[in-house]
Amino acid sequence: MNSDGEKLLVLLHDSVVDESLRKAVFSKPTVKSDASPGRIDVRPVSIKGQTLWQVTSRVGTQEHHRNLDATAVVQEMHDYVGTRFRDVRLQTTSAEWVARHNRRGLCSLKQTTTTTTTSTPMSAAIEHDRTREYLIPDGTPCPFLIATGIMSAAGQVHAKHYRKFRQINRYVEFIRDVADRLPDNEPIHVVDFGCGKSYLTFATHYFLTQILKRPAVITGLDRRPDVIATCNKIVTTLDLTDIRFEEGDIAAYQPQQHVHLAISLHACDTATDDALASAVAWNTDVIFAVPCCQHELASQLSRKQQPLFSNHGILHERFASLATDAIRAALLSAVGYDTQVIEFIDLEHTPKNLLIRAIRRSQPELVSDRPENREQIERFSNQLGVLPLRLQQKLQESGLLP
Repeated sequence: MNSDGEKLLVLLHDSVVDESLRKAVFSKPTVKSDASPGRIDVRPVSIKGQTLWQVTSRVGTQEHHRNLDATAVVQEMHDYVGTRFRDVRLQTTSAEWVARHNRRGLCSLKQTTTTTTTSTPMSAAIEHDRTREYLIPDGTPCPFLIATGIMSAAGQVHAKHYRKFRQINRYVEFIRDVADRLPDNEPIHVVDFGCGKSYLTFATHYFLTQILKRPAVITGLDRRPDVIATCNKIVTTLDLTDIRFEEGDIAAYQPQQHVHLAISLHACDTATDDALASAVAWNTDVIFAVPCCQHELASQLSRKQQPLFSNHGILHERFASLATDAIRAALLSAVGYDTQVIEFIDLEHTPKNLLIRAIRRSQPELVSDRPENREQIERFSNQLGVLPLRLQQKLQESGLLP
């Protein structure tokens, strides 16, 4: 390979590694065939916050798309050069290049244009899943996003954290949708069970106080002292008021005032049930829960009861998770809440993406007024051959459910 050919390979490699590649077009195939691509385009895309490289192959009038990581796309582009395609047009943030190969495979590489957009961030160049307007926008500095490392000081969301950024915005959309059920004449009291690193706790505070301009008092609970210390350090750094983080157990916590919004995101297994039971006992107005690791029903479910699922471990677990959340939603409905199960966005550490949203009815009927809820739960549990789950047990212990 001559020096221009080697330089082209280096350009392709480096433009992917430093994410300066905007588009690469491979054309003029060395062997023409109706079954082979006449042209291949490569461009960056953002899929769930991760930068990948979309390879579009054109065969006749049809297009075929594949998304590859950096290593795979570099190898594939190197395989194209000179052997499968004679011409290459490469566009980066700083220049455009054209490479042509003669019949002996020798490459002629020329730089055709030098652009002035050398500082164009990747977030501005990728539009695959970033076209919507977010309640907390990219490009505008947001203190809590900067403090948690999701956003740069200039307001640009870091590419590796774009998935978390989208999750945060999807979450505050849920709060916006129930804003009319939260008080506007007094501080909104919020409890976040199992707050963890508290991205969404800070998002709740920011959205309520800075976007909706409504006072809010927020408490984040977690059992890990190191996490609580980190969160309180951010509170001090940002000089926030009316938001605090405490080390504590979900089941043991007792609020000092009425709770308007209770949040339980990724509380593992029956910790979700403890959070839901506590929120119901407090007559909380709105409950958000993203359950995770629903092992309780899975451990009870006989492998012989539902063999079509249970013959396959992954299906057994997923069926048990869906059944658990169906029972939880029915129980919340039975004790006075209008309940929906809504698609969320996968959390970084779990593929669980269902959110249970429960809004307390303004005049909740007595459980006896809706016997169909209890009958459906009992019938479903009997079909599965399982005992009442933890949430049902705790609601019965507190007298909220016969």
